[in-house]
Amino acid sequence: TVIADNIIDEANLKVSNTPTNGYMLTAQSGNTGGLTWADAPSGGLVPLTQSSGTSGTDNVIVNGWISDTYEDYLMTYQINVETTGADLNMTLYDASGNISSGNEYDSAHIGVDTGGSTQTRCNSGQNNFRLSHGMNNDSGRISITGQMRWLHPRKSGKRTTILHDSRMLNNSATVRSQTGVLEFKATNALTGFYMNATADQIDYWQIRCYGIVNS
Repeated sequence: TVIADNIIDEANLKVSNTPTNGYMLTAQSGNTGGLTWADAPSGGLVPLTQSSGTSGTDNVIVNGWISDTYEDYLMTYQINVETTGADLNMTLYDASGNISSGNEYDSAHIGVDTGGSTQTRCNSGQNNFRLSHGMNNDSGRISITGQMRWLHPRKSGKRTTILHDSRMLNNSATVRSQTGVLEFKATNALTGFYMNATADQIDYWQIRCYGIVNS
């Protein structure tokens, strides 16, 4: 049987329950008609902003994407440095600008490369976060890629904690996996961040930022 266009509506569906605005139709084999209206699952990511470039720059600033709308945020990034041996630093922004003093930056990472070598990197009381350790500038493979989960960067009275996972190329272009944590010891209400290479420029970047909708 061919059903004519513009005929099927909610009243003509065999569904086990009464519809509610905003609900979605789900398959439920044990219910009447095998269909049930159900509340849409909560949680997810809301795209907020992105930044990208393929020409040399002294720094990358992505500011204004953190607000009181969400408690937690997710950021993904790809960065290629101009010079082998350079590292990637990050500082944070608040309403007053770049926070590059005060010794408020702590971090700890552990990594392992494809040859089985391990490395730990810990810094306390610094004026920036160090995100890498001796990168290679192979543009075909990208110096470092990673993601950060920002926890309560605007919550009153709480320090900002950032869970950081990344893959980088070390000086000899060997792949290294890193996992770690960044903690900003002050309780500023943050708005964004600033990144720069420790030597020469960043010659490629792609950054995407999301708000996390809590379930």
